[in-house]
Amino acid sequence: MMEDALELLYTGDLHLGRHPSRIPDDLDGPELSPKAVWLSTVQEAIDQDVDTVVIAGDIVDQENRYFEAYGAFEDGIAQLDEAGIPVVVVAGNHDFDALPEMVDNLDSDTLQFLGREGQWERWTLEQDGEPVAHFDGWSFSAEHVYESPLEEYDLPETDDAPQIGVLHADLDSRGSRYAPVLSSELRDTPADAWLLGHIHSPGIQIDSRPLALYSGSPQPLDPGEQQAHGPWTITIPKNGEVRAEQILLASVRYDQVSVDVSGVEDPQEATSVISEEIKEHVRSELDTRSLELSLVRVHLTGRTDAHSALVDRHRSMERDLGFRERSVSVRIESIDVDTRPAIDLEDLAEGDNAAAYLADLLLEIENGDTRESYGNMVDDSLAAVRQAHSANAYNPLRRETELRDPDDNDAIEHLEQQARVLLDTLLSQKGGNA
Repeated sequence: MMEDALELLYTGDLHLGRHPSRIPDDLDGPELSPKAVWLSTVQEAIDQDVDTVVIAGDIVDQENRYFEAYGAFEDGIAQLDEAGIPVVVVAGNHDFDALPEMVDNLDSDTLQFLGREGQWERWTLEQDGEPVAHFDGWSFSAEHVYESPLEEYDLPETDDAPQIGVLHADLDSRGSRYAPVLSSELRDTPADAWLLGHIHSPGIQIDSRPLALYSGSPQPLDPGEQQAHGPWTITIPKNGEVRAEQILLASVRYDQVSVDVSGVEDPQEATSVISEEIKEHVRSELDTRSLELSLVRVHLTGRTDAHSALVDRHRSMERDLGFRERSVSVRIESIDVDTRPAIDLEDLAEGDNAAAYLADLLLEIENGDTRESYGNMVDDSLAAVRQAHSANAYNPLRRETELRDPDDNDAIEHLEQQARVLLDTLLSQKGGNA
């Protein structure tokens, strides 16, 4: 508890009721759920004897997962209640209606829900009758909020204790439907720190007074949520700068590893190279104390005679490649084949045939001048990619995440991959004289 500094444990975007995606069936289980990491977070708060736990919204994933989330949240709150640790929460866009109901149904003396009905609210932590910290919170009252909540922030400035803002919002994203807030607005407040929710990638956004950061989701939920995840400790000394430190409690980690397979002659050799690169990545880059599963997106690069074979067989490689490194199970989430046939494109482009045309196209893509010479092909590729993107098969993913619309970069990437495969096929069929 507080002596020379206020200690908070801060998290958000728990999304209780949801489960990380792309986990292989043979490894899936309740220990990889957000609930498990939430309960580990509770235990961490108790072990550290923090002054307060702060949760910045989206505790419940969806209203239809209310009952699945309720028991897990109640369990954690009961443990914190017994330890005498107060909990400050605000509602986000996913639980704007479910969280108030859940809070009202919980029997807790220490749970503080701030900002009901979109109205700023302050709760003060006291010790021996004296204020220790002021928490200013605002909650979503509807799924979409188009105006900055800080336009209505008028709570008085205090000098008797630190002020901590708790807010679920979309920082520096004008036009957002999710409470758009500017960094300049945060700087104009008297708060010592702003603890934010909504963005699942953790990180400090303002590294000065006021400190502002996103906790990120404590357990990553899909391959787009790469890097390390877990709650944060926020230390506010009586004199000095606010400090933030992440606690790596997530049991799942999504990563991307680039592997150069230049000179590789077949997929079997490529598999060996991939395995060694990933093992080295786990050994040198990852904190494995809480980690149980590493899901890796592999990006293959380089010129290789195995290019076509890798394109044909990368799906089976994704399924078959798996191992343990130390205490961590490693699986391949996907393999992106960005290799090139082991050919001299400059020499081949001097010809007057289909292979020369494809070689010139690939050189233009490498040089970044694709639209200048092949604008019509880029337009056709973009139309094809967008048509695929709008297919019904992607509807479940759209419901879970916000998919961005394909752009020129996606179209050129698709065009490049198809051109490489076609060129390699032409050369193999005609002995290099296409």
